[in-house]
Amino acid sequence: MNSENRGNPLWMAWNMVQRAVAVFFSKKTPWYVKAALGAGLLYALSPYDLIPEWVPVFGVMDDLALAVLLIAWASGYHEK
Repeated sequence: MNSENRGNPLWMAWNMVQRAVAVFFSKKTPWYVKAALGAGLLYALSPYDLIPEWVPVFGVMDDLALAVLLIAWASGYHEK
């Protein structure tokens, strides 16, 4: 990571997207990790949530937290 990109939220979001795509399309990633990653990211993007989007702060934060945790968890299987 470049020192100039450190802390840049757009760069970190782009990095997470690239990591999710790499994990999902890797032949080393088990099918159940791909299924959990795909289902979780579809849930995060769907309009039906546990906490609706119109709830200030928490409506968006639950989706972002789920996406980040799923990508981090799946990345651990990808690197093995």
